[in-house]
Amino acid sequence: MFISTISRHLKEMEDKNTLRAAIIYMLVAYFFHAVQITFFKYGHFSIVPQSLFIRSISSLILIFLFQQQQNYYPKLKTQYLIKSQLLGAIGSSLYFYGLNFISLSEAAILFSTNSIWSQLIVSCMKREHITRSRLINSLICIIGIGLVSNPTISVEDPFMHIIGCLCILVCSVVQSLSYITMKQIGSEVSATIVTSYFHIMIIITSSLWQQYIGRFEYFTGYWFYIFGFAFFTLFGQILQFRAQTIVTYDKICNYTYSQTLYVIIIDYVLFRKILSLNGFIGGCFILFGVFKQLSEDKKLRG
Repeated sequence: MFISTISRHLKEMEDKNTLRAAIIYMLVAYFFHAVQITFFKYGHFSIVPQSLFIRSISSLILIFLFQQQQNYYPKLKTQYLIKSQLLGAIGSSLYFYGLNFISLSEAAILFSTNSIWSQLIVSCMKREHITRSRLINSLICIIGIGLVSNPTISVEDPFMHIIGCLCILVCSVVQSLSYITMKQIGSEVSATIVTSYFHIMIIITSSLWQQYIGRFEYFTGYWFYIFGFAFFTLFGQILQFRAQTIVTYDKICNYTYSQTLYVIIIDYVLFRKILSLNGFIGGCFILFGVFKQLSEDKKLRG
């Protein structure tokens, strides 16, 4: 009864102003994402596929408890669900592996480049000419990436710091492909169905990964961190996926930067970590390049 009431109110909000609803979904979703990666980082999970597997099992149980009447095989949409969420699962695995070696703030800043990759990918798919301005903006972001990923003397393992940064960057590109594909799913498919496919893909990919590790971990507070990780991931994804299926990604991609702000605040409050000078300057380059491109694209769309 409670869930159906909430669903009805959200549907009414979408009908009144679809774009506004999508923006609200994204802002709340990325707050939840900031909290879920904090649970992961604060829990110090060393066996990444094990934590992802248990998170996804927990999320699927919750979804099936409340959404068992849904159509899990929507006609003509299943291929897009599988493709987009497989890419999402691969990207997520890379993200959390990389997060073991860098700070939350660095990860959030590097992941924010997904808007640039999305624009470049769409241009290539449409066989559009890459303008000089777009190339310059991409180079500005690349300079920023170099500064953020450049290890400082405070980094314990400079090589793994670079590996962590590269994992986040590859994740950003892969997730961009996933977001572009998701628009083909359409708004008629429930966000819980999209989320279910994501977690099924996570279970498959993490199982393949785990068999090569062959060991398990457990520590005090393990279930607290894993369920916090699962809870905020689940509700963040439901809102994010709903937003991405009711409007095109270019209309809401600039709101993903709210996560960067949330994470920098959380990183300081909980971990007492602030960006190095290189990280701060690099972050400014990346955000400047991204927002400059978004502003130019908005003008071109009229």
